[in-house]
Amino acid sequence: MSDEEELILAFHNTHEAIMGERKLLDSGIPVMVMPMPKPIGPTCGMCLRVSPGDIEKVQELLGETIAGIFQRAGETGKDFVPWDT
Repeated sequence: MSDEEELILAFHNTHEAIMGERKLLDSGIPVMVMPMPKPIGPTCGMCLRVSPGDIEKVQELLGETIAGIFQRAGETGKDFVPWDT
């Protein structure tokens, strides 16, 4: 998954992020844990990277534990905006 094709999942706390990773891996969905990019703002400090092609299943599995979904924006790819379906 390239950086341009990723979605970033934010969580309210670290426990939800870790449990989210486990649920996704157990369901066969590729996921990467990473530090929360600073431009997204204050959250638990951890986030999950997933493919946009998996987002429907991700939302079904994780539901309201997801505090926000973000995508890269801008020419540098260092900015993030809320993902809009």
